[in-house]
Amino acid sequence: MKRFPAVLAATVLLVATLATPASAALPTPAFEPEIDAYADYEGQSTCDPSPKPGAEAFRDVLKAEYKRGGDIISRDCGAGGQSEHKEGRALDYWFKANDSAQKKQATELLDWLLATDEHGNAHARARRLGIMYIIWNREIWQSYAASEGWQPYTGASPHTDHIHFSFSWAGARKQTTWWTSAQPVR
Repeated sequence: MKRFPAVLAATVLLVATLATPASAALPTPAFEPEIDAYADYEGQSTCDPSPKPGAEAFRDVLKAEYKRGGDIISRDCGAGGQSEHKEGRALDYWFKANDSAQKKQATELLDWLLATDEHGNAHARARRLGIMYIIWNREIWQSYAASEGWQPYTGASPHTDHIHFSFSWAGARKQTTWWTSAQPVR
């Protein structure tokens, strides 16, 4: 009977560990204080849907962390409307807003992207990745209007089954500090 509390504690610890979703602390390289400027809006103006390296690499980071597929980078040029997907520099990654575990993961990911870093740089990871804007669960965050925070989004898709990330050309080409100035992951 003396072993029961120890066995119970070990079981509770094991169950808690297995039930914990992917961490919000994605692998993050170390950086110097210098940071990329907020990305300006660079809307789609050409048609080259081949996936760009920055969008692919960020997708790979998400897949490694969240262990699921369900992503779209490219979109056919004949599809309606303007979209950075048609230039291979937008990423849709599946998180469902009506699934509490996935919604929690999405919130943690977005908080991680938009957090202030140890150097006092606001929205540091999004800026270092060259993220131009993010759409999720009927809201949009725009790098070029970052001081406004999250704003209501009323576009055709409410983005309740995925997060949309649009990258600047520098981010899409891996020409931002996330890719060019990173020190070993910590």
